[in-house]
Amino acid sequence: MLFPTPATDRLLHNLDAGLPSLCAYVFSHPNMVEVAGVAGIDAFMADMMFTAHDWDNIAHLIRAARGTGISPLIRVQAFPWATGADRRTVSDAARALALGATAVTVSVGSKEEVQELMGLRDDWHRLIHLRRFATADDFPEFNAKTREGTLVVPTVESEGGLRDLDEILAIDGIRLVWLAAGDITKILGVPFKYDDPKVMRLLERAVQTGERHGAAIMYNMGLDSPDFDTMAESARRYFNIGVRVVGLGAMEWHVQMALQHIRRKAIG
Repeated sequence: MLFPTPATDRLLHNLDAGLPSLCAYVFSHPNMVEVAGVAGIDAFMADMMFTAHDWDNIAHLIRAARGTGISPLIRVQAFPWATGADRRTVSDAARALALGATAVTVSVGSKEEVQELMGLRDDWHRLIHLRRFATADDFPEFNAKTREGTLVVPTVESEGGLRDLDEILAIDGIRLVWLAAGDITKILGVPFKYDDPKVMRLLERAVQTGERHGAAIMYNMGLDSPDFDTMAESARRYFNIGVRVVGLGAMEWHVQMALQHIRRKAIG
């Protein structure tokens, strides 16, 4: 299976069907991807922006995903809080897609950056190291598959991105926009209060605007989730207001929480 399709990829299927998806963050080993995939998690996000992930590790994470059905979402490095656009983000996003990621996410500072990124849906280098054409006549089918199985997901976590949010959601081909909780709460003046009424109103407006344009919203858990039950309740609350993808945080943190819970119950 070379190209993700709604029939083989959980995130694409759920977006098509209007179903909720959970996305775990993986900051280390491909085994974590396999664990999340076997557990039925729909997607994982590998962060190249603030972690030690390199391209070799990203390739292994994507391969691990294809064995368990979980969708790879790769966050390439960017810094939308600085002035000026960094064209390297486009080339890095193209590289992630060429390695076989279902989705690539980029922190953006304007609608213009998103419009430039959307050209990647027609980039012909997707998995080119595995694909050759018998004749030029095969190319249109190849191009159609790349468009079907490619998600460009803008991450909104800067003042410029938030300013342009409605226009970003209206861009042709946008199917998912990630409102990154930490920096969004800071912009709104309620730092790290992830369920503050200001934040909930923004989410609700974004969901409504996205629905008019066929785009879904992703929102992530905060760093203050104290236990698994609280996380599940938060995810359900976000799903109930129309958020379609909820980020769960780092797999490594989940393992730490589980081990601490077992130790407390066993030893005290």
